[in-house]
Amino acid sequence: MTGVDKSWALMHGWLVSLRLPSRFKTKLQDNNWGVKKAMKNTGLTWRIVLIISLITLMIYVTVRMVSSGSGLIDDGKVDLSSVDFQKSVALNGDWEFYWNRLLTPNDFRAVQPPIMDSLMEVPGTWDDGEAGSKVYPPHGVATYRLRLNYPSSLKDPALSIQNVASAYKFYANGRLIVEVGKVSDKLSGFKDGEESLILDLPNDTQELELVFQVANLNYARGGLRESPIFGSKQVLERQKMILLALQLFFIGSIFIFSIYYFLLFLLQTNNKTALLFSILCFITALRSLIWGAAPLAIFFPNVPLDVRAYINYLTGYNLVPVMILFVLSIYTMEYKKTTLGLVLLPTLFFDALLLTPPGFISLFTNYLYVMVLLQMIYILGVLIKAVLHQRDNAILMFIAIYVFVLAIIEDILHYKGLGGINISHMFLYGNFAVILAMSFVQAKQQANIHKKLVLYNENLVEADRLKDKIMANEMSFLQAQISSASQITSLQSDMEKLEWASKTDSLTGLYNRRHIMGKIENEFISYKRNKKKFALIIADIDFFKEINDTYGHDCGDRVLKVISKGLQDAVREQDFVSRWGGEEFLLLLPETEIEGARILAERIRGIIEEQIIEYNGIQVSITMTFGVVVNEDYEIIEDTIKKADNALYEGKNRGRNCVILA
Repeated sequence: MTGVDKSWALMHGWLVSLRLPSRFKTKLQDNNWGVKKAMKNTGLTWRIVLIISLITLMIYVTVRMVSSGSGLIDDGKVDLSSVDFQKSVALNGDWEFYWNRLLTPNDFRAVQPPIMDSLMEVPGTWDDGEAGSKVYPPHGVATYRLRLNYPSSLKDPALSIQNVASAYKFYANGRLIVEVGKVSDKLSGFKDGEESLILDLPNDTQELELVFQVANLNYARGGLRESPIFGSKQVLERQKMILLALQLFFIGSIFIFSIYYFLLFLLQTNNKTALLFSILCFITALRSLIWGAAPLAIFFPNVPLDVRAYINYLTGYNLVPVMILFVLSIYTMEYKKTTLGLVLLPTLFFDALLLTPPGFISLFTNYLYVMVLLQMIYILGVLIKAVLHQRDNAILMFIAIYVFVLAIIEDILHYKGLGGINISHMFLYGNFAVILAMSFVQAKQQANIHKKLVLYNENLVEADRLKDKIMANEMSFLQAQISSASQITSLQSDMEKLEWASKTDSLTGLYNRRHIMGKIENEFISYKRNKKKFALIIADIDFFKEINDTYGHDCGDRVLKVISKGLQDAVREQDFVSRWGGEEFLLLLPETEIEGARILAERIRGIIEEQIIEYNGIQVSITMTFGVVVNEDYEIIEDTIKKADNALYEGKNRGRNCVILA
């Protein structure tokens, strides 16, 4: 509550405590409602401003990434003699490109050196029209060439190479440094390969000629998809170790999250949100093994390239869909099943592609990018609705998914060779932000449930203590009054009244919490004997505090009495209705299956939604949220009640005025 709220509440309470005319009190209540409505509108306004600002920022950042410069290299040459090599340098820009020729450094020293076909932008692929002045077929061979100068202060020049599609030989100053895979223009002699390497370069001169022979005869796109990184070997190795350490920490943390929430699901099998989050964490950890520093290739270098490719495709196809299902399990009121089916349907097609060779799968990469972007737009739309409807934790979830979308956009642009910005391994950072935010939301929900259970237990203990005290005082008083047969008869009547009072709630006349707990225990004993299940329904009046704050506690009491009578009229003769606490009610339905309990709860919900309660000329409309559960063999009483309460809490998160089955 803000300072304005508190000040207004104090003034309102003081004025109401005075014996003012009813017309003035009604005017005061109307003013209070107006203040709350204005504050609600203010909250909605700043949420709209936040959403528009973040979307505008996303568009701006995307445009900047696309329109960034082409890099350091121009016309196949770069002068790095003035660069301080405390940091490494990405060799981005226009390299010399020779199509359909596997040239060696000796070919460039011939009397008639080969004529360059075009310049080719790195990073990029040669079939991309944006990368070079010409568009080349995706399958074939080519030679890249670069000449560079570096300062004499650099004593240990080295080159970091990764993600060359899909086999290559690398020469430096005429010497063959490494061959990854088997380079050939014939399929019989070709073999793809992938390694993340840091290679020593000649240091006898400050001039380097770098030549890559690249062959791609199986994948959809070929070329230098990642820019080679030039610098001090010591610096490059330190950067790689830091990245690897961070990545392993990230993988370990996410994998622990996955195990924890899977165990939580096993203990609460109705908690589908925990299961989806566990799967999301597992997919993220698995994908991170082949991303960035590629720990899988470092620790298990003999794992076939095709296996890594399948992991890449499997996790890439399913990461966003599982994230969508997880978010929608929290904000169930913000989507339609038909729309969701259309959004997720393409994922089934891509999953079916996993039955085909990796080379064939790679032909559909561009379509995958389109699907992922559309799915991310959809989930952002769902979260925007949740933010505008002021759902719990919606702003945090929106910002986390927003960061992840930016990471996906940067990743797609980078691998499409668009723009010059390369935020290294932003995929990892985006995923980590999402996982942390989602973990916080999950933890907060569990904390709220635990807090509510503790409060219930404290109230129950306090009620028992007060009941025992009252019974002791009344018994002592009544025993002192017994002196004759008439007094004994009167005492019996008083005892019956006292016994009834100990079982019921004084305001509503319903059974109280202590008595209904005894009834539930009897049903558990009966179930063990005849195996006839029973159902529990916990119902809560929506926004009851606002009714008390707006119209007064007398009006709130009137609402409780009307609701209590409505519940009693709706149930069968053998059913029990109790006031569970505050504005909550518990219904015990013997020999009832889950479907029967759901139908009853839905009928009651509809009756209450249409009912108008009148109080002193004021018409009040209310709704209720219901959590429904049926007992199971392995459960104790507390487990069954907790499941019903969890279902009620989920209904509150979904927007209230609904029936949720545990």
